[in-house]
Amino acid sequence: MKMQQPKINVSLVNKILADVFNDEDDILEQADINNSNLVDQRLDRLLIYGSRITNCNFTNSDLGRVDFTDAIFENCDFSNVKMEQGSLHRVIFKNCRMTGTYLKQIRLAHTSFLEVKANFVNFIDSKMEKLLFESCQLEHGAFYESTLKQIMFSKTNMNHVTIHQTPLKGCDLSASQFETMIVNKEDLNGCKVSKEQAVQFATLMGLVVVDS
Repeated sequence: MKMQQPKINVSLVNKILADVFNDEDDILEQADINNSNLVDQRLDRLLIYGSRITNCNFTNSDLGRVDFTDAIFENCDFSNVKMEQGSLHRVIFKNCRMTGTYLKQIRLAHTSFLEVKANFVNFIDSKMEKLLFESCQLEHGAFYESTLKQIMFSKTNMNHVTIHQTPLKGCDLSASQFETMIVNKEDLNGCKVSKEQAVQFATLMGLVVVDS
């Protein structure tokens, strides 16, 4: 799967997350932000373009409508953060924490989640295309009434994940790990799985698999 990478200038301006309150358009653009906090805040919207954000804390904040384009978040904490409406395009989350993060009606494209701890994450009524989850923890996460196209889960823990009214056609689960998953058989049509996973899904759906 070919994915577009974030386009970020070599020369960025040092800023802090609180600078967004000083911008009438709620924009952080071409910014290099390090060791900054935006905790327990409620925003109408947050727009981040062409920026690199490192070692930052967003926990327990409602970010409102988000528009993140050409951004890299590394070692950031989004635990219990709420994002409702907006888009993530050409974004990388690396070694971030997204425990209990809530994303509703978000359009995600060309976005990578690398070594992200996202247990109990919720994707709701969202459109997702060309996403990579690599070496992530998604245990007890959920995908509700969403559209997924060309999504790859590589070396990712998907144990106890719930997938509801979210077709997985064209998605690749073959390199993920799980013991149990809540998913309707209709949503599995056209999904790529390993032989071992095929047996797991058959067992979860009540089939008795025997050696011939």
